[in-house]
Amino acid sequence: MMRTLQASRLLMPLTFHASTWLAANAEVMFAFHSDPRNVVHVMPPTFRLVEVRCQVPAQEGQTLELRCRELFIIPMRWLCRWHTVRPPHVLVDEIIEGPFETFLHEHRFEPHPDGGCVMHDTVTCAFGHGWWGSLITHTAVRASMILLFACRHARTRKWAAKHSA
Repeated sequence: MMRTLQASRLLMPLTFHASTWLAANAEVMFAFHSDPRNVVHVMPPTFRLVEVRCQVPAQEGQTLELRCRELFIIPMRWLCRWHTVRPPHVLVDEIIEGPFETFLHEHRFEPHPDGGCVMHDTVTCAFGHGWWGSLITHTAVRASMILLFACRHARTRKWAAKHSA
């Protein structure tokens, strides 16, 4: 019984959460994140956006396509759908096709009493099927999420500081 329980835990998707205070308010940050073309402002320098196909502003059910290169050479295509769009507080995109089996990314913007807002990023993802996919998800993907969101939040704080009212 114990062995089965541990194995089933390993097959669960990873849920990653990070949050940060931003100088800009929720309305500004929601508008920024609802336009996928802005991803170039927050991604690490190793990421190169090649093409974006989307409609702006984001609306539930709309698709967006990102073609990019990671580590300057690895081509990736992400076809996503806006799952939830509730201005100015919640924006959720989900993968339809791409490098992950499952990828759901929630941006939540909460007003802060001292001004600005707190941005919460919650990602639920799985790289592949079975124990091998789970092993990759809970090791390499988890480590890359920690680094990615540290960089994304630092760059988002810089952008928000320039665009705060």
